[in-house]
Amino acid sequence: MKNLKKLLVIVDPDNDSDFVIERAILLAFNSKAQVLLLMNKANVLPQDSELEQRPASRFFRTQKQLFTEHYQSRLAALQTRFAVQGIDADTYFSTDKNSATVILRKIREFKPDMTLKSVQTKSALSRILITNTDWKLVKNCPSPLLLVKARPWAEDGAIMAAVDPLHSKSQQNQLDHLLLDTAVSLATSLQLNARVFHCYFPDLSSMFPKVVDAEDFVREIREIHWTRIRALIAGHGLSEDQVTMTRGDLIKTLLQAIRKDRANILVLGALSRNVVESVIIGSTAEKILYDTPCDVLIMKLNR
Repeated sequence: MKNLKKLLVIVDPDNDSDFVIERAILLAFNSKAQVLLLMNKANVLPQDSELEQRPASRFFRTQKQLFTEHYQSRLAALQTRFAVQGIDADTYFSTDKNSATVILRKIREFKPDMTLKSVQTKSALSRILITNTDWKLVKNCPSPLLLVKARPWAEDGAIMAAVDPLHSKSQQNQLDHLLLDTAVSLATSLQLNARVFHCYFPDLSSMFPKVVDAEDFVREIREIHWTRIRALIAGHGLSEDQVTMTRGDLIKTLLQAIRKDRANILVLGALSRNVVESVIIGSTAEKILYDTPCDVLIMKLNR
């Protein structure tokens, strides 16, 4: 990843304690990036074209003005927080009913090096809530997208890239190098550890028919994956000690690695896929976004 020069931060209008602000200040301070704070809050009051036919048109105009001023004042207060840290920050407020549309339009105009957005937590089960707007951004955001979870970062934590060096598509190889480059770059900038994760094989209990020489077979497969991993990390200044390679259930072993390495950000890649792959990969992606306790940075090729 190139140096972060521009960050677009999507501010939650209904959350006064938004962790995305902390992340943005930290990233912008370390990279000296310019920031755009974007807030969208749909206004359900009548539109200007409808007010002339209403007896209480003056009242509605006043309420609309107060509505706008309230959220703009919140943005101004956040802008001051950035300014205190020496960070150049601008603000943008809109009342569009389609939040994803206005966000994506602003991303295309501003061309940020990273877009940051918090994801909500359901209070009862501490379950992550991925909204329709979030999924539209995951699918269509042209810039790297950091989905922020409501938790503080570990001071001695890591930036972890999840790679797939045996994928048959050449695009995946390019994407893996981008993920590693991003993880190393962010870890260096934030003075954190860089880690690599790869899950290479299902449990033997799920295989049919049974493999006779199971231990030899697994050892051979493991060495094939290690060979590819070594080749992949060679150009990124990473050592084998920084790699966690597991076999078994992807989500289970990934969560274990995240907790063990105290990952603050999991760096994932997104490729355009056919319909069948979208169903499979979409299900896995959903579990990762829902279940991982850390922030998730989604990277794409050909921005």
